[in-house]
Amino acid sequence: MARFNLQKIEQGNRFTLQKNLGLENIRVELTWENGDLDAQAWELGDEGLIVNDEGFVFYNSENRTEKFDRAKHGNKANYLKVTRPLSADGAVIGPKDELKGGIETINIDLAMVAPDVQEIIISATVYPGPEAKNFGDVRNGRITVIDENSGEPLCFYDLSSDFTTEDAMVVGSFTVNDSGDWEFEALGKGYNGGLQTLVEIYAS
Repeated sequence: MARFNLQKIEQGNRFTLQKNLGLENIRVELTWENGDLDAQAWELGDEGLIVNDEGFVFYNSENRTEKFDRAKHGNKANYLKVTRPLSADGAVIGPKDELKGGIETINIDLAMVAPDVQEIIISATVYPGPEAKNFGDVRNGRITVIDENSGEPLCFYDLSSDFTTEDAMVVGSFTVNDSGDWEFEALGKGYNGGLQTLVEIYAS
């Protein structure tokens, strides 16, 4: 029997990840049809910037879930393809790069988040190609927050209906509330300029 009722959340809504219910090991799934989407995570400090270079967790991050081994991985391109990006505190594991439709997964262990991290932003960008150049071209884009331990989905936020011309989106954020529980808030902020625009906001 399911412990939680799956909730659809809209822009500005929050979902509380209650610690006393064991909701600390979280999986965030970006799913879509057609085009090439990428998901990113950003560990931010109190100034709204990444706490360190590894706090920008994306497909091309140099900090990975395993070290480069030429005998095993062959070359750096293959190494980046088969491993996943990792934050410095080990709390956030980013997705492998899925090139065409499907799913990208970010894992977050909220119990491992470093004390100087005030917020974890989840974003998504469209890599322009013949099928999709912006979110208006993407079908059935969705972010789902899942309890990793049970595999049970907790809440979801639909992306495509809110955006047409934008190619970068701040989907949501994880922050700690006054009770000490983490919350996921659907932010739904769209931008033009792709990933570089987000880098200028959070890493400059």
